[in-house]
Amino acid sequence: MKLDKKTSIYIGGLSLLAIIMLIYLFQNFDMPSWHMLLFWSGLTIAAETLLIMLPNNSVGVSVGSAINLAAIIVGGPILGTVSAGLGFLLRYPYVPGEGRVHLFNTPFYITTFNVAQSVLGTGIISLVYLYTGGQVGAFHFPQAVLILLLGMVINSFIVSVLMSILKKLEFSKVWISNMRGLILNALAVGILGIIIALAYLGYGYWAVLLFSGPLLLARFSFKLYMDMKNIHLSTIETLSKTIEAKDPYTSGHANRVMEYSVLLAEEYGLSESKLQKIRTAAVLHDIGKIAINDNILNKATGLTSEEYAEIKKHPSVGADIISNMDLFKDIKGIVKYHHERYDGKGYPDGLKGEEIPIEACILTIADSYDAMTTDRPYRKALDKEVALEEILSNAGTQFHPELARIFVKKIREQEV
Repeated sequence: MKLDKKTSIYIGGLSLLAIIMLIYLFQNFDMPSWHMLLFWSGLTIAAETLLIMLPNNSVGVSVGSAINLAAIIVGGPILGTVSAGLGFLLRYPYVPGEGRVHLFNTPFYITTFNVAQSVLGTGIISLVYLYTGGQVGAFHFPQAVLILLLGMVINSFIVSVLMSILKKLEFSKVWISNMRGLILNALAVGILGIIIALAYLGYGYWAVLLFSGPLLLARFSFKLYMDMKNIHLSTIETLSKTIEAKDPYTSGHANRVMEYSVLLAEEYGLSESKLQKIRTAAVLHDIGKIAINDNILNKATGLTSEEYAEIKKHPSVGADIISNMDLFKDIKGIVKYHHERYDGKGYPDGLKGEEIPIEACILTIADSYDAMTTDRPYRKALDKEVALEEILSNAGTQFHPELARIFVKKIREQEV
């Protein structure tokens, strides 16, 4: 992947700041003993190696930051910062579909960003710990809580800037969304770091190693949960392929609708939980077409009133299908109402305005745009700009007015 200029400048700048941080730390603080450095770096590398990938393999979670927090408290800034950097540099995690990922098969810019953000973030909080009265080798509760919270904010900030550049999204919305999804996990990991620090200060290396047993058990339980989530996603993909096999003209339609829907939902500022619902609903929004006759779905001429009445059944049929599956019950309304209109002239229930779930309004726009810009049995694809003008002209009638304007603006920005 070739990075654009903005991304290259950002990662380069971040790396320069991380180098400056290391120089400052080595000039102003004492080196920890080699056995401490080996022990805490080894723990961090092991933690980052045992990370668990979340669905879609987009993000991994580990307890590495808990170990870094503990290392700052028990050994000081250099110990915490070097351990953090080595954890990302030398980790060897397993990523489903890719196998073992390491320094030599990971793109250089990814490794550079990960190491730089961990070194810079850990360096900053280690200095804050000391300069607010915390002492190395002693536990100070207020300072520990302070750097726990600060570390969460800094990490989220650094990652959000990169995401906003890569996805061309408004930074504040990306940061708020990331913070919402990060708070509980960061607090749990931070508290774990405090416990590890107290164990070491009270009883030494062996206490930390013994504490690793329950940690591994917790990791195993969480991995089982994530495996179930991945089975969930595999089920969605299988159902999506079943739909597309029925209607060859819609090949790739569900994935494109998902991409457009997520793009719009992120720009609108929906939470991560709602984004996940939209992802799932977008892939399954046409599942009700399984019950529609193939001759109607693939008809090259206009539909009769009876045939159109059959087509209009698919949102309700789809909602009925997924309502019997526990995995998908929470997206029933999105699937059922994705053909409702803002003016109340849609189907199946003729909902209008704010009666329609916002997620369904998003899906309506994404679905309509992709339908207009791809070939169908009865017509050729429209030019993208023509489709965007159609969405704007129907804002407030067919489409949610604010969402329509946001979508058109975002798509035009991407085209530029």
